[in-house]
Amino acid sequence: MKNVVIYVKKGCPYCIRAKDLLDKKGVEYEEIDVLKNSDLFNDIKSKYNVRTVPQIFITDDNGNYIHHIAGSDKLMDLEKEGKLDDMLNNNEDSIDATAYTSSSNEHEVCVISHDDFM
Repeated sequence: MKNVVIYVKKGCPYCIRAKDLLDKKGVEYEEIDVLKNSDLFNDIKSKYNVRTVPQIFITDDNGNYIHHIAGSDKLMDLEKEGKLDDMLNNNEDSIDATAYTSSSNEHEVCVISHDDFM
């Protein structure tokens, strides 16, 4: 099973929802609080053109991000479609991760504002 990194904000209900699913599946993950790690999250925002949490990444054994799942709705969609386990187990042939790599206003997310970092 691959490693998971999840960027969260304390009190974000969508972050809690995503973590609950990962916990239910027995997935271990590294949780990064975006308010305590603003420089790291700024890099993620620039590279992936996102500004919301949760942002979920599946990494290889070296810690490189290989899949980006933008938000709890997309994580739930992967689970409902039966693709999350394949993605976590690195069964690359059975998934199309590109459908889950961009954020959308259609999905419920917590927005991170500049004031949150002050």
